[in-house]
Formats: sequence, structure tokens, C-alpha cells
Amino acid sequence: MTRQRLFNALKIAVSLGLIAFILTRVGLAETWNALRGAHWGFIVIAFTLFVLTLPLRALRWQALLGGLGVHVPVARLTGLYFVGTFFNIFLPTGFGGDVIRAVELTQDSHHGAEAIGTVFVDRLTGLLVLFVIALAALPFSYRLVETEVATAIVILALGGVVGGWLLLQGDLLGRIGRRLSFLPAQNKLEKLYRAVGGCGRRALAWALVISVLFNLANILVNYLIALALDVHLSPWYFFAFVPIISFSLTLPISLGGLGVREGTYLLLFGQAGVMPEQALALSLTYYAITVVTGLLGGLLYAIEGARGLKSEK
Repeated sequence: MTRQRLFNALKIAVSLGLIAFILTRVGLAETWNALRGAHWGFIVIAFTLFVLTLPLRALRWQALLGGLGVHVPVARLTGLYFVGTFFNIFLPTGFGGDVIRAVELTQDSHHGAEAIGTVFVDRLTGLLVLFVIALAALPFSYRLVETEVATAIVILALGGVVGGWLLLQGDLLGRIGRRLSFLPAQNKLEKLYRAVGGCGRRALAWALVISVLFNLANILVNYLIALALDVHLSPWYFFAFVPIISFSLTLPISLGGLGVREGTYLLLFGQAGVMPEQALALSLTYYAITVVTGLLGGLLYAIEGARGLKSEK
């Protein structure tokens, strides 16, 4: 077995192990009752809002590409976000779909460094804003959770803000790159450093503004799902918890975030007094929305492939 296959097998084992552990701690019948009794009007609104965030994120990506002089229609970038959501279902972490987006855009535009660099900055600005939102919400929500949870949110968010800011410094990446001059393909790496740090302040400002709108929409999606399941909590819980949940999905320890997502929902919302079966239902409903959206992306990807084959004949 190759190292990559072993690594993937380990992730499958972790995903299944986490799911099995969660299922032993949560009543399946109670979880099914929570899902079965959901108010579908709220879920339809949450799904629609989630889908609408994809063209919004495409506008963010377009702004970053434009800062590097690469112009791609927002419709194409929206399609790539749908495709990326499809691959996120079964690829490791939330970055799996990002790799596919970068590869597809490279084939379209032949700007490989720019595609990879802007996908990285696109993701980074989203995470950066998430951490800022968590910090901004904490003064209004720290009394709602235990001290240990509030402290963990502060440490994680502050670390994310500082780390994200450092990574966006093009000069810093360039200096690190020069110290790693022994690496192969150094010219390509230098193009990548320039792409990460060369989008320009205006493009980064637009990306950060759009990231605020997207992350607020994502928090609202979770809040609507909670209402659909008759989970009535202060909105401040969602401002504090959703950023941490979103960050947990970037950890490369499971496939598509399975197990990690559910465990994080249980841990955090359990602090708010939500019953385990309700917290699990929250997680599963959000996951179902991403899966349905991803399946639309998979269909789009198949149609594009069929058109490509037809054009080659």
C-alpha cells in the first residue's frame, strides 16, 4: 500500500470511528424524531441562502483575480464553486474542493500561479473574517458558555487573525521563499508568492467585505436550521460557534469533515444546553444542504465533461 493510500485509509478510519463514537452517545430514534419534525419552510430558506452564497464567493474570487490582471466571468467562477462543493463532500478537509477549483481555472486561463494564489487568499480572507467575527461576538456571548470554551475561542481566534495577517504579507512570503531557494521549481514558487501577496489592497479590501457578507449569511443559515428544528437560542451563540465549526472542517483528519463536524456541533451546542440529538440533527441538516448543493455541482461537472468530449469529435 502506498503512503497516499495509507493516509486516505487512515482518514476513512477516523471518519468512521468518530461517527461510531457519536452514534453511541446520541439516541438515533430521538435524532430521527428531531429531523422528522423539522419545519421545512425554514430549511428551504436556509438551502436557498446557502446556494446564493456561492455567486457571492465567486465575486470575491473575481476581485482577487482582477487584482492580478486575470479576468474571468463571475458565472464561470460560480460554476467552479459548485464543482468545488461537490468534491468537498468526499475529499479530505474543506480544502479538497479548493484544489479542484485551482486546477480547473488553470486549465481555463493558463495562469497556474495566479489560480493557486488567489484560491489560497480567497480561503484565507474567509477564515480571517470568521475569526474576527468570533472575537467581536465574544463580549456579548462569553457569559453564555463555560469559561474554558470562551478561552479556547479567544486563543483560536487571535491565533487565526495573527496567522492570517502574516500570510497575507507578500514581502514576508518572499523572504521565506528566498531562504528556501534550494527547493525545486523556484521560479514557479516565486510566481506563487507574488500571486498571494500581489492582489493589491483594493482587491483585498473587497475580498474582506464580501467575506463578511458570506460569513454572516452562513451564520444565518445555521440559525435558520436551528429554528427549523425548534432549537431556540440567542443568535450570539451562532456568532461564537459557527466560526469554530467552520474552522474545524479545514482540519485534515477526516473525509468531507464527517465526524469532526458532528462532534464539534455536539461539543459547542451542548454548552448552550442543546440536547445531543438536536445538536446532531443540526449538523446533519447543514451537511445535507451542502451535499445537495454539491450534487448540483457534480451534475454541472459531468455536463461540462460531456461537452468537452463532444467538442473533441
